Amino acid sequence: MSSTIRLPWHRADLRSPAAFALRLAAAGLLGWIGYIHWHLWQEGYKYIPTNGPLFLLDAIAAVLLALVLLTWPRPLAGLAGAAFTAGTILALVISLSVGLFGFRESISASYVVQSLALESVTVIILLTWTAITAAAVLHHPRP
Repeated sequence: MSSTIRLPWHRADLRSPAAFALRLAAAGLLGWIGYIHWHLWQEGYKYIPTNGPLFLLDAIAAVLLALVLLTWPRPLAGLAGAAFTAGTILALVISLSVGLFGFRESISASYVVQSLALESVTVIILLTWTAITAAAVLHHPRP
C-alpha cells in the first residue's frame, strides 16, 4: 500500500515560485510590522493610555499572523493578514487626522511614513498571494 501526501493548499506554492515568494515576503513583512510596533512600544508608546497596549497587541498579532501564514498557507490566512494590516493602516490614518483614543500622531514621528508604505505593500502582497492560492485551489479541487 502506498500512501501519498496531498497538499491541496500548497498547490500554488508548488506550481508557482512566485506564489511561494509572495507568501515568504508577506510573512517577512508582517514580522517587520510587528517589530516596528514592538520597537515603538518599547521606545515610549507603552505610556500612552489605550494606544500603548494596542501597539503591543499589534506587534504580537503581526508576528502570529506571519507564523500562521508560514505554517497554514490557506487563502483565509492571507485574508486575515490583509484585513489586520489594513486595520493597522486605518488606525494610523485616523490617529494622524483626527486622533485615536485622545492621541494624535504626527507624520514626522518615527516610522510613520515607513509604516504607511510598508503596510500598504503588505496588503497588496497578501491579497495577490491570496488570489493566486484561491485560484489554484478552485482550478485544482481536492480529489
